[in-house]
This record gives sequence, structure tokens and C-alpha cells, in this order.
Amino acid sequence: MSRMSLTRRSIVDLLGLSLPVAVVFLLSCTFSSTVLAVNAQPDLPCGSAEDCFSAVRGQMVQAGGSAVDQEKFHSSIDRLRMVMEQYPGSIWAKRAGLLTGVLLAEREPAEALRFLKAAQRDLPLLEDYIRFWIAGSLLKLGDVSQAAALFEFIPEAVPDTLLVSQAMFRGGEAWYKAGQCADAIDLLDRAVSLGPQDPGAPLALLDLADCQLRENRPDGALTTLRQLWVQYPQTPEARDAMAQLSRSVNGEVWRPVPDDLYGRAVSFLNLSLHDEAVEEMQKFLVAAPNHPQRNEARLKLGLALVRLRRYEQAREIFQALAAERIAESDEAAVWLARIYLRQGDGARLLALRQSFPKLSLSEEQRAAILMFEGTWLEDGGQFEEAIARYRQAAQVRESAGYRGDALWRIGWIRYRAGSFRDAIETFQEVVNGKEDAQFTPQVLYWKARAMERLMDPDAPEVYLRLCLRYAYTYYCQLASSRAQLPPSFSASGDASSQAASPPSRDGKAEVWQDIHYRRALELKILGMDQDAARELVSLTDRYTRDRSILLELSALLNETGAYSPALRLARLYFQDALERGGEPVPQILWTVAYPTGYLPTIRAHAGSLVDPYLVAAIIREESQYDARAVSRVGAVGLMQVMPGTAQAVARRLGLPNVIRDDLFDQETNIRFGIGYLKQLLQQFSGNVMLAVAAYNAGPPAVSAWVMKNGDKEPDEFVELIPYQETRQYVKRVLRSYREYHRLGRGACDARSLDKVC
Repeated sequence: MSRMSLTRRSIVDLLGLSLPVAVVFLLSCTFSSTVLAVNAQPDLPCGSAEDCFSAVRGQMVQAGGSAVDQEKFHSSIDRLRMVMEQYPGSIWAKRAGLLTGVLLAEREPAEALRFLKAAQRDLPLLEDYIRFWIAGSLLKLGDVSQAAALFEFIPEAVPDTLLVSQAMFRGGEAWYKAGQCADAIDLLDRAVSLGPQDPGAPLALLDLADCQLRENRPDGALTTLRQLWVQYPQTPEARDAMAQLSRSVNGEVWRPVPDDLYGRAVSFLNLSLHDEAVEEMQKFLVAAPNHPQRNEARLKLGLALVRLRRYEQAREIFQALAAERIAESDEAAVWLARIYLRQGDGARLLALRQSFPKLSLSEEQRAAILMFEGTWLEDGGQFEEAIARYRQAAQVRESAGYRGDALWRIGWIRYRAGSFRDAIETFQEVVNGKEDAQFTPQVLYWKARAMERLMDPDAPEVYLRLCLRYAYTYYCQLASSRAQLPPSFSASGDASSQAASPPSRDGKAEVWQDIHYRRALELKILGMDQDAARELVSLTDRYTRDRSILLELSALLNETGAYSPALRLARLYFQDALERGGEPVPQILWTVAYPTGYLPTIRAHAGSLVDPYLVAAIIREESQYDARAVSRVGAVGLMQVMPGTAQAVARRLGLPNVIRDDLFDQETNIRFGIGYLKQLLQQFSGNVMLAVAAYNAGPPAVSAWVMKNGDKEPDEFVELIPYQETRQYVKRVLRSYREYHRLGRGACDARSLDKVC
């Protein structure tokens, strides 16, 4: 039978005009006793159709989208049956019918089809999703050809669907299982093109290559297997691809060419699998001494070695690149300066300036190296020389981004040296310039601290001015503790004092007409939160000029558990209000900006030593609540746990070993992240500030800093952290920690940074 005739017949059949006799029999049956006769009455009474339906939805959300527990499954089915029987014809009965079909799809797919087909008539808004679920039920029943035809037809039937790539993946899978490779090849190829990041892409490529071989297309199979090996190197499917390639695909033994090696190395780099990236990059450099991308590869190899803290090897690479006066020389010189600073090699760092005339450094690169020099000199107590470097960096043309930082550092040096009047003068220079949300709160705080040192009675006024202009910042938190500011001027105040009514829904008229918005709301009602989030995310780029709609979208995303995209919207479009204050902040925006959805999981693992709000703050600043996040150095998941750290925690706690992929699981990541945080809090005697610093930089570095600056006040200690990344990280986490307490409990009881709230 031809593909076209099968597709047409399948669609007609699935729309209800005809079905095989066996399926008709199944669909004409009432629920089997094993499904509907259990629990004649729901375990809890329902006050209304919506109450019964909402109870099922709540169970689905708790189970991650499906009522997998046997008892809850039967309870859910019973509740939905009651809605359909007692409120026939209502919208809730129609939704109950659809949800019944979705719940039955895995266990009773033949029964599910009856309800899903009825939902096509009752809920046409979700036509694409219902077709997708029908196709999945057919696939579960073993009717792979019918399923494949329906998957393939979804984009044609619903042109605006967001399920195109998912439908292509499932349709290709179904055609492959049906043994119809001619049809599978097209769909699998399109699926990978549309969704290269889809978790199913590697398996789809493996199936595609198998079909190409069956259809006598060895060259196509070779290309597909190479693509799999190069682009998805960390997967089991890539290992299978290599095994096939090694056995010969088209009559010849395959060997990777340099482009394959380089592409595979870059893929490892993009995954932050740096050990593997280094190995592949070195193979490429050996195999391709004259490749046009050789120098680019050398630079990437150096960066991978830096991520692995193999500084000596990285330094050799950057030194060679910087000396060769090629396109990569300038960036290599900046990285070389970073390494000299990290290794404490001040002589080489300062000598690097002699290479400036030989390099075509940009203004920004010149300023960066000057800032590194200043940092080295400052750490060595050579304050005047450091100030000279910072002044030079501040005056470099087209490097305005360094001006505020350079002037701040000059003022900080003078503060450290006890020259408080000079420090105040420099801090005021920053304040008098263009307002910079990154540095202005910082210099206002330290200006007031310098005034305190001089017993200036106007210091509290500067603290107050800081909090009036930047109410929800780390520095206002410090200022409010020192000056004991009233709550209305402080980020430690009652959240309700800053709350306002949600924005008017008048601006929603346009978005209400959007099919994706309406689908999202319906899917959310049904408890299909991941599907609802997909529809909502698709809208975010369309309404960037309407803040009320953006607020609505972020709130809905947060409600569906899509905390990461919701938080990104809040930070992108409402950052000023969330940090500076000055305008009423709707309470829902605080909820979006400081998610609490993982608090039950956090509390289950935190015990008495770890404050759950501290964990929530770390998740917020580490991953922005993205469970799939991977850092540049290879830290994974919500709490950005290094695989080696997780394995050490597992050994210490007597738990089974974990691998990298395990850490993408939310609960596993939180469990091991808390295990490590608990260890750090114990190591640093409950000092929150030091534990947070060690979470980022490692305990040995923090212990060294304590030896050097442990006698300083906590706010001074933070500013003296030599790693800029760690310094800023500590400020962000401690700020979020106190904000969580403000929003959850009204205030943080601890006035000092090193204390638990």
C-alpha cells in the first residue's frame, strides 16, 4: 500500500468514519471492571464538578503529569466519572472525558481512544494535542501504521501547532517500528533538523541510519552515523554509531577525518565535558597540522584546560598564540594575563604590557589586562602602583564598562589604607558620573562606611539615600543593618509594604485572541503543565512591549512549574523594580522572582543544619531554576553540583554512586547539593558567608582567605575575596537568601552576613 493511500485511509479511520472491527469492539465497551468498578465512590466528596476535576489535576501535578500510583489512578478515574455522570454536557464533563483518555492511554489504550475521540468534538482548541494522544494510544496498541500516519498528519491538520518536531519524532519512530523505512527516513530526518536538542535526537539518528542501510543508501547511512558520533558524543547511541562505522558501512573501514575530530571536540566543549574535549582536540591537532581552524582549536584547547584548572598546560598554549601575531593572539594574551594573576606570577603579568605594541588589542582588552595588573599590585600591597593601573584602565577609550569598577577599586584601596577622606572623594566621583546600577549602590555604601570611620554624623543619611534609590539590593541590606533603617526604606521590610494590585487585564484583549495563549490556559486547567509552559514560552517574544502581558505570562509560567523561563522574564523586564524599588511591585512578581516550588523537596533533605531558604537562594543564583543547566566548568543541574563532588558526598553518606546524568534529576541534585552544603557549613562552623563562598570557590581557597583576612568584618571580608566570580556570587546568594526570608517570614533576624537568618 502506498504511503499516501495509507495516510488518507488512516486519517479517515481515526476521525471516526470506520475502524477495524476489533477496535470498534473495544471502543464500544464500557469501562472494564478493573478500571471503573474499583472504588465505587471517590475517597473524598466533591462539592462541584470543578472540585472533583481539580482534585484529579492536583494528583497529576504531584505525580509529574500522570497519576502513576495505582490507588490514585483509580481514585482519579472515579472522580472524573462522577463529573461526567453528574454534570453531563458541561465544560467540566468534557474536560473530564479528555483527561480520562489521557490517564488511560498507558494502561488501557483501547479504552482511552473512546474518550480522546469524543474530545476531538468537545475541545477543538486542543486538536493537535488530542491527535498526538490518539496516535500515542494507537502506537501503544501496536497499530503502528495508523499511529505513524496520524503523527505525520498533525502539522497539516493544525498548521500553527507547536508539536511539529515531537510529531515528527514519534511518527518516524512509528514508521520505523512498522518496518516502513521509506516513510521513516523522511520523518526522522525532519525531526532531527527541527529538534536537534531533543533528547530523542540521537536515537532518531540511529534509527535513520538503520533505515538508510535497509533502503540500500550506504552513503546516507555513513553521513548519519558520522553526524551522530560528532554531534552527540556523550550518548550511548554515539558509541553504537562508532561500532557500526568500525565494522564498515559501505564496504570500506571508516576513519574519522580532522573535521570530524574537531566537530566532536567542540560538541564536548558545548556540553562542558572538558576532559573529553581536550582529548579530542589534541587528536585533531595531531591529525591536522595545516588545518585552517588549527589556531582556533588551540585557543579552545587552552580554554578547556583553564576550566580543568590545568593552568601550566593552558599557559604554554596561550604564550605560543600570543607570540605568533595571529588572529587569536589578542584573546590569548588576555587569558594569559588571567592565568598569571591566578598563579601569582606578577613578574610575567607586568611584563606582558611590553607586548602591547606587538599586539592589536582592542580597547576593552587593554583595559582588562590593566585591571589584572592592578589587582596583582593591590593584593601585594603596592597601592599607589595599583591605583595608577586602575586610573589608566578608567581612561581607556571605548571601555566604559571598566570605568566604574576601576574607580571603585581606587576608592576601596584608599579605604583599606585608612585614607577615608580620599576614599570618600573617589566614591563621590563615581556617584557624580553616569549612574551605574552595578557600582553606585556599592560606592554609596562604602562612602557611608568611610564616613562612619570619620565619625561623620551624616553617614546614616547616605545609608538612607542608598536604600531609597536601591531598596532591594545587597548593599541596602547591609546599610539597613548598620543604620537600623525603618522597614519602609529597607529590603528587610514587610513585603506587603511594597506590594500592589496585579496589573489590569485590559491589556489582555490582544493576547486572549492568540491561539497559543488560549491553548495554554486550557492545558493548564487540564494539569498538562509542561505542555502549557511550551505554549506560554512561545508567546514571550511577541509581547515584549506590553509589561502587563509579560507579567501575566511570567505568573502563568511560574504556576505551571516552569520556574526558569518565568524567572528569566522577571529578570529581563522587571529587574529595575525588583532591585531598586521606587515603584509598586505586584506581589505576584515577587513570587515569580523568588520561586518556592522546590521548598518541600528542599525541606525533606535539609535537616536542622541547613536553612531551606539558603538552598533556594543558591538554586536561584546557580542555575536560575533550570534543571538542565550546565556551567562552563561542568557543574550540573539546579544546584550546579560537580559530578566529582556528588560522588564524594555519596561516599561520605554511604549512598549509591551517582553519575553525571543522575544530577539532572531535580530531587537527586537537591539531595547531593544539600549534602555538600551541609558539609561546608560544618567545616566553617555554621558561617553562612564562608560556606557560600566555599560552595563556589572550594574549601581550600576559602580557608586561605580566612587565614589572610579572617579578622575583617564580614562586609569587608566579602569585598576582599580575590576571585571576582566568587565575590559577586557571594553577594548575589546572600542577597537572595535575605530576600527569601523577607518574603517568607517578613525579615531576616541576623544582622551579620555570617549568621543564619
